Amino acid sequence: MIKKSLLLIFTCLLIIGCGGKNYKVEKYKNQIPKWYVIDQKSDSKVFGKALGESQSLELANREAEALAVSNAIFKIKQDMNAIKNQYLSKKFSQKGKKGTTSVQSDYEEKIELEIKNYEISSYRVSQKSVYKDPNGFKVFVEIEFNKEKLFESLDKII
Repeated sequence: MIKKSLLLIFTCLLIIGCGGKNYKVEKYKNQIPKWYVIDQKSDSKVFGKALGESQSLELANREAEALAVSNAIFKIKQDMNAIKNQYLSKKFSQKGKKGTTSVQSDYEEKIELEIKNYEISSYRVSQKSVYKDPNGFKVFVEIEFNKEKLFESLDKII
């Protein structure tokens, strides 16, 4: 009796744990999702978008997410000066003092090097559309990355 109860509980937990957000596979009508065209702007997040295509839904999904992460990294590197200035102003405002130009310039080279070599390790899929056409699957994905994670990484080098 106890074994059956434990097995039932374990099975329920397994089903609940594995039940992530499901996406409906739609027929591809040669249109891209509206959300994919619009770029989101945020001071605290970086967004990356991409399209993955494959005969396998799993491979198309992985490709889309990997390319979206690459897109977000590209945006981080492209906006390096803005991110660097945002980080430095936040860093010195938290300490309650103003950073001198010489102190900030000492940090700038280290920050630029860290940003150039930064790899996104955690992100959230904020939008996803999955389509099927005769050639396979098309997965449109948008990920969001919290800049606080980058700032935490920068805190470790300063």
